Amino acid sequence: MTNKALIIPLLQKVDIFQGLDESELTQIAELCRLGRAKKGHIIFREDAEGDELYVVYDGAVEIQVPTRGAGGKLHPSTIMTVYPGQSFGEMAILGGGTRSATAIVSATPTTLVVLPGDAFMDLCEQNTRIGYRVMRNLIDDLTYKLRSSSLLLRGNIKWQDGQLSQL
Repeated sequence: MTNKALIIPLLQKVDIFQGLDESELTQIAELCRLGRAKKGHIIFREDAEGDELYVVYDGAVEIQVPTRGAGGKLHPSTIMTVYPGQSFGEMAILGGGTRSATAIVSATPTTLVVLPGDAFMDLCEQNTRIGYRVMRNLIDDLTYKLRSSSLLLRGNIKWQDGQLSQL
């Protein structure tokens, strides 16, 4: 079985690729490669350059940001765990710039589908239906993640300020 034959069934389940037909998913799968990593492997670090989008094929990946503990010391905090069929790294494709968090493999073994951003953006320009559908789905996905992060942040602020007892 080829990588493409493995990747297409997964892409059919990924939220950001919903609404695409099999020929469109095949075009995306042709750009992808599979990569394996062990538990603890850092896929990318916050503030690093990068333009790849990732989909978890199997295993799990933690998305972490540094937070300050009660003693003032910074430590990594997991803000999200990404499981099979879920994507991460979307912001690098959309806006370029640096990574907003660190991604670390939390289960072993973990297999990732890696989609290079430049090649994907070229495909989106050639096939505007793919571009429109994926960008629309990315907006929905990132809006959900932003709202979830905002709720988490608000909860942490209220907890640190002792406001929870006032609710």
